[in-house]
Amino acid sequence: MKSTIIEKAKKIIKNRRYKAENQALSNKTLAYNDDKFKSLYQEYVNKMIENAKVNKFDDEVEKLKTALNKRLRSLDIGSIEPQYSCATCKDLGLTSDGKYCHCLIDEINKLLVQESGFIELEDFKDANLNLFSDESIMKKLYEKMQKWCNSKFEKTLICIAGQTGVGKTHLIRCMANELIKRHKLVLLTTSFAMHQDFVKSYACRDAIEKQNLITKYIDAEILFIDDLGTELRNKDVTINYLYQILNERKINRRPTIITTNLKMDEILSYYDERISSRIADKDNSICIYIEGEDLRLKNK
Repeated sequence: MKSTIIEKAKKIIKNRRYKAENQALSNKTLAYNDDKFKSLYQEYVNKMIENAKVNKFDDEVEKLKTALNKRLRSLDIGSIEPQYSCATCKDLGLTSDGKYCHCLIDEINKLLVQESGFIELEDFKDANLNLFSDESIMKKLYEKMQKWCNSKFEKTLICIAGQTGVGKTHLIRCMANELIKRHKLVLLTTSFAMHQDFVKSYACRDAIEKQNLITKYIDAEILFIDDLGTELRNKDVTINYLYQILNERKINRRPTIITTNLKMDEILSYYDERISSRIADKDNSICIYIEGEDLRLKNK
C-alpha cells in the first residue's frame, strides 16, 4: 500500500517535469517563428559551443542571453527554459545524493493524509492547551503522545478515554499528523463504520470479500478507532471480530489508537474480558482517561 503511494507521488513530480519541459518546448517553437529571435538564438548556441571547446566563458554569451530574454518579452512569449516547480531537484524527486527531495516528501505526505480518513489534521506545536482545566497535566500528556509517535512503538495500543468534548479528537489529529510526518500509513475508522463492516462480513457468502472487509483493519500500518462503544453492539459479531482485530494487531506489533467515552470497567461490561484484557494489557498498552468539561462549550 505504501509503495503504491510513493509511486503515485513520484508520478506527480514526473508530470510536473514533463509539463515544464513541454511548455518550454512549445514556447521555443513559437519564438522560432520570429526571425530576429531565431538569429539571436543560433548565435547564442554557436557561441556556447565555441566556449565549450576552449573551456572558457566570456561576456558575449551573457549579452546574447540578455538580448534573447528581451526579445522573448517583446514577443510576449514565456521562458524557453523549463520552469521547474522545485529548484532543488528540478522536478526529479531526488536530490544530488539520491535521497528523496522535500517536494517528493510533501507529495507523499499529502497522499498519506488523503488515504488516512482524517478530514483535517492538527499539529502538536499548535495545540491550545489553555482550554483545559489543568494545562500542566495536558502538556505532559501531549508530550508523552508526541514522544510515542516518534518511538519504535514498544507499546502498540493507546486507549484515550474521556467524556464527549474533552479533547480526544484534537489529540488523535495531532498524533496522526505526527505519524504521517514519519511516512506512516494511518487509517481512521469510527466504531460505527467498523461495525458495519463486521455485519457485512458476517453475512457475506463470498469468502474473499468476507475476509477483505476485516483484513483492512488487521493490516493497516497504524489504525485509529474513534468512539469505541458507540456502535450498535452485537455479541456474536462485534465482540468476535473486534477481538480478532485487536489480537492480530497485537501479535503483529501493529499500533492501534482507540478513543472511547467508556471507562475500563465499562469496557469490560459492554464487551467482555477478552476485549478488556487486550485494551488494558499493561505490557502492551497505554491507557489514558482525560478528565474535564466539554471544551466545545468552553470555547464558545
